Amino acid sequence: MAKRTRKPPIKPEIRRDWLKRNEENGESPPQIAEKDKYDVRTVRKQIELAKQEREAHEAKSIVLQNALEGHYDDLRKYAEKLNSEISGAESVTSSLDDDFMEAALRQHLPRSPIWSGMLKWWSLHPISEEQIQKIGSIIEQTAKAHPKLTPLVNAGFNGVITGIVNALSAQASRWSHGNKGLNTKENLLTEPAGEGLVNLRYGGWQMGKIDIKHADGYKEIVGEVIDELESNLRTWEAYRDLEKTIAEIGRLGGKLREELAIIRLRRIVPGHCKYCPI
Repeated sequence: MAKRTRKPPIKPEIRRDWLKRNEENGESPPQIAEKDKYDVRTVRKQIELAKQEREAHEAKSIVLQNALEGHYDDLRKYAEKLNSEISGAESVTSSLDDDFMEAALRQHLPRSPIWSGMLKWWSLHPISEEQIQKIGSIIEQTAKAHPKLTPLVNAGFNGVITGIVNALSAQASRWSHGNKGLNTKENLLTEPAGEGLVNLRYGGWQMGKIDIKHADGYKEIVGEVIDELESNLRTWEAYRDLEKTIAEIGRLGGKLREELAIIRLRRIVPGHCKYCPI
């Protein structure tokens, strides 16, 4: 009796071809078996196996696609967070993964101007705060030495110096950002404080309580001093330095937002990082 010859295992490309012929050309397993000289049971088994392999590949592709989309979305959300931080449009909440996401984005975009820009942008903020403090010190020295305020302080109107310092420091900050700020005609106000007293305030900044009978006179004096100090403040070198710093912060912020917009709106980040799914 002749020994049966065992055919070699069916190669993957052969069963994929059989599946294609079956689905696209309409060839039945018996037709394929007859044409290719294989047992019909082998053809049926291999076609089924080819289907399983295809489904597994498609499922894996979907998982990878979803993982990649999720990874890009994580990078985009981090870019959104940086953008919000720069624009100051809303309060930004830190996440435990922020340092990982920054590292990932740096690996994707190692040569991006975002990194040097952010470093400089951050370094300018403490400088602006120091400049505002310097302006506050100048205001305080000037107010304490102002001849119109000395009688008020000696009469017990002690909060006026602190109130003026706080109000005009905030005013300098608003002006440097291009905002209009307060004015004494509309924002220097008195309001009842009970027991024959009134509060004098400039916007939200309290100047202290004064006797109602002195209120109009004190208000007029404080208004004159504030107008004088505000007029002089804009000419101070310390204020011009603050304006330059704020302008540079704004310029850098605009450049950074342009770079971040590419990430946020393109939604696909070139490059690779250790957290990439593929």
